Amino acid sequence: MIKPPTRSEAMHFVCNYNSNGPYFAPTKGQYHASRLKDIIFHVRLCMEDGDYQIGVFDDDGECKGMWIDESEPVDDGEGGMVLSEPDYVLYRPGTMSAGMWNLHLRKFKRP
Repeated sequence: MIKPPTRSEAMHFVCNYNSNGPYFAPTKGQYHASRLKDIIFHVRLCMEDGDYQIGVFDDDGECKGMWIDESEPVDDGEGGMVLSEPDYVLYRPGTMSAGMWNLHLRKFKRP
């Protein structure tokens, strides 16, 4: 008899999105994770790679939360702009308007 997966064994997906500018296609990825340790590992890997958006989805494709890099360019003092370090903000369902939530969800390669 096959037993159904418990809550801790359920499959989750960590999806990432990174815009590569106007001349190149965006980068979209997807990692499978069945344990909390795997979810944390893949989210951290995406953050270290500097991805613009990182989302965690469950088996049904429902987004449980997403991190968005909200850093802005800063003046370098010589008339130019440089990118600052990534500044990720965690959003969960219901923490932003439905329109913005759906706009961000469309960018992911979802399960």
